[in-house]
Amino acid sequence: MFNGISGVYYREIKVLKTRLMRTIAASFVSPALFFIAFGYGLGRSQVYGGVQYLEFLFAGLLAMSTLNACYGISTDINISRFYHRIFDEYLISPNPRWQIAAGETLYGITKGMISAAVFFVYAAAADLNITIGPMFAAALLLHMAVFSLLGFIVAMSVKNHGDQAAINTFLITPMTFLSGVFFPVEKMPAAFSAAVQIFPATHSVSLIRSSLTGGTANPGNIFILVLFFVIFSLIAVIMAGKAECR
Repeated sequence: MFNGISGVYYREIKVLKTRLMRTIAASFVSPALFFIAFGYGLGRSQVYGGVQYLEFLFAGLLAMSTLNACYGISTDINISRFYHRIFDEYLISPNPRWQIAAGETLYGITKGMISAAVFFVYAAAADLNITIGPMFAAALLLHMAVFSLLGFIVAMSVKNHGDQAAINTFLITPMTFLSGVFFPVEKMPAAFSAAVQIFPATHSVSLIRSSLTGGTANPGNIFILVLFFVIFSLIAVIMAGKAECR
């Protein structure tokens, strides 16, 4: 029944294994630069909402890194579409198209988990005061599923790499810097603070941070993220159904 999901996922994992060390190395470098420049640059003395800035930043960078890893499947998918024609083989298979979307989403979640694992090496090295529990696991999984689905939707929508670069510039970059990763959303002017509520990252960053630092999860954030998951799932299935061989 789920042969399409396992087949797509198996192929993507086989490819990932060939570049696993590069993927892990890339997951180490960029967060380390932000962690050192912002975290240790501002120091532990800064406190936001009763949380030391280093712990505050750790949660935000974890969300940002996993967002980039999960959304990054859009590039992988389009390489297989535009150059290797592997995606065409998925489309001509007898499996339902929704299984392609599900398999790619699981692949995105797997990449996100690798990125998250790297962060806990940093957490141990920096002796951070964080709490890992069921709420954090659920929040992180939902966050990764949402952005893996978004990556799939974008991959199915664009016609070339230039289009994808434009989407990254106008969607992913603003989410990275305005969704509470580096500073509280509440610190921004009221108009901007209200506007960034349309970003799923605003709610997932808040949820991940509260679950890691011992805060109380906001039910509104949970509801909105679940809503994004449902909407993105429906759009992903529709886009997979409309995909054509190139």
